[in-house]
Amino acid sequence: MTIGEKLKKSRNEKGMSLRELAMKVELSASFLSQIEQGKASPSIENLKKIANTLDVRVSYLIEDEDDEIKNIQYIKENEMRYLESRGSNIRMALLMPSNKEKNMEPIIYEIGINGESGRDFYSHGGEEFIYIIEGELDVYIADKKYKLSKGDSLYFKSHLQHRFKNTSKKQVKALWVVSPPTF
Repeated sequence: MTIGEKLKKSRNEKGMSLRELAMKVELSASFLSQIEQGKASPSIENLKKIANTLDVRVSYLIEDEDDEIKNIQYIKENEMRYLESRGSNIRMALLMPSNKEKNMEPIIYEIGINGESGRDFYSHGGEEFIYIIEGELDVYIADKKYKLSKGDSLYFKSHLQHRFKNTSKKQVKALWVVSPPTF
């Protein structure tokens, strides 16, 4: 199933119309319809809003249903599936399949020039760890800006208002670990 098909299935299971979902996630019903039809791609921020409203994990929307959940998970580089958020200029790959029992979520972010998490700050429960593999990334936490370069890392509690943006002239590649999983 595609992201759109899973979105529509989850929405229908909740007995929610496109308009109801659109109001709750502050998007247009026509845009949600385009996502369901595979004609549009939601930003990561919007995908999180949709998943939260439908009471599913983002990983449910983007992963294959037949992924086996085991105590040991091994994924080869060529097996990683990327989610692209064209509006935010971000590609991300969940490094492990969804598992309700896992306590952390490792993600590779590829953030293009001017790519950002969104204009607004956001917060949620848990913790985050960022390690920059290549490039430079500005991370804003509360009232402070951290400029991370290759080899730098940053840890913070996710309840603090935060956002990020690539203001450099090169793509950023970062390993991001979130606990508990938000996708």
